[in-house]
Amino acid sequence: MAARAARTMMTSACAAIALGFSAAPANADEPTLPAAPKKVYSIEKIGKLMTNVHDGTRLLASCQADKGGTCTISRTFSVTRTIGVALGVSRSFVSGELNMSSARTVEVRAACTSRAFTSNNQIYKAYPSGTRQWYKVVEKYYVGGKLKRTTKSVPLQAFNPQGVSCLMRTK
Repeated sequence: MAARAARTMMTSACAAIALGFSAAPANADEPTLPAAPKKVYSIEKIGKLMTNVHDGTRLLASCQADKGGTCTISRTFSVTRTIGVALGVSRSFVSGELNMSSARTVEVRAACTSRAFTSNNQIYKAYPSGTRQWYKVVEKYYVGGKLKRTTKSVPLQAFNPQGVSCLMRTK
């Protein structure tokens, strides 16, 4: 009878460990199983959400005209939504924490006409514009219900395209 009770207790304890549960003792003589180690992730924003930011690293289109002339950029572009990830978190986790879509691309429309060119050394360029948020991924590691370690990623950014900015530049 005692062997059967011990076997039942071991089976329950192993099942609790495998499932990550902490089994409460049936009586004061039984040991309590420690809580399974777990990792909890969060996002730590760095600064405020920046709006109306253009991404000067991603030229969408350009046009030129002679001095005194104008040019137009009128087109729809498929632009990549940038979401940085680290420490094993998913793109959808980060986008959810930042309240943005996790879709990789977004369609944006350009409808820009330049002012009159003042020289032949100018070019009119279209860039994606939208919001940018800098952040860090934070991982908290718990053992036995107690915080053992906190790890933070390097600064990451998310860029959410919402339109197109057209700018006059020098060649």
